[in-house]
Amino acid sequence: MPTYRLLIEYDGSRFAGWQVQASGRTVQGVLLDVLRELTGQREIDLQGAGRTDAGVHALGQVASLRCPRRMHPAEALRALDRLLPQDLAVRRLDPAPPGFHARHDAVSRAYRYQVSTRRSAFGKRFTWWVSERLDPAAMQAAATLFVGRHDFAAFAKRSAAAESTLVEVEGCTVAAAGEVVLVRVVASHFLWNQVRRMVGALVTVGRGEAKPAAVRAWLDGSASPPALSAPAAGLFLEAVLYPGERWALPPLVPAGVPTFHG
Repeated sequence: MPTYRLLIEYDGSRFAGWQVQASGRTVQGVLLDVLRELTGQREIDLQGAGRTDAGVHALGQVASLRCPRRMHPAEALRALDRLLPQDLAVRRLDPAPPGFHARHDAVSRAYRYQVSTRRSAFGKRFTWWVSERLDPAAMQAAATLFVGRHDFAAFAKRSAAAESTLVEVEGCTVAAAGEVVLVRVVASHFLWNQVRRMVGALVTVGRGEAKPAAVRAWLDGSASPPALSAPAAGLFLEAVLYPGERWALPPLVPAGVPTFHG
């Protein structure tokens, strides 16, 4: 069966997440409806690399598509541009090997989080406004301690009994861009709510409510991490990496909002 790789971006504000649900508008559901209309086929398999939650956005979601009908990529892209709603776009559609699976084959994922340090008329959908003063340098010092193989059970909302809570974090970076503080986390995979809990912990450090070194105690279980979980609005699935590829992550600059200047 013909298999394709899709590169997708979406504003998650009006989606109940990626995965099809019994009720609620989802990214996977909207894409499946449009692809069925486009191809005339019902038996379509569409799998995303990241099962983003309600309100979470994507700059570089990847999906694998298996469809009985062969498509011409350029023609299909033009048709998708016409048929998809304004908050969802397919940026690329390429033929893929028959066994390609967007989630199972991925080796790394990059998420970006955006924290606004001032109230913005434009930022509500794409940032978390933190009114207290933040120290990005302290946040970066804490972020480096997340790097490595750690048990992130304390940073997960919940996990299946058989699911390992060990995660190899390849990178955790904090950067200030005007009045936005950006956090990028790269790992092989993530537990449910892990990135948002990590950002909540970094903001706690940035507000001076904990020292950067506290991350060690939070990870080894000798102290409980902050219960603070960053809201979905500031989170973006930025990119997904596959075997034989190299990261080409863009500079950390705000997405979806004007560049704030003091």
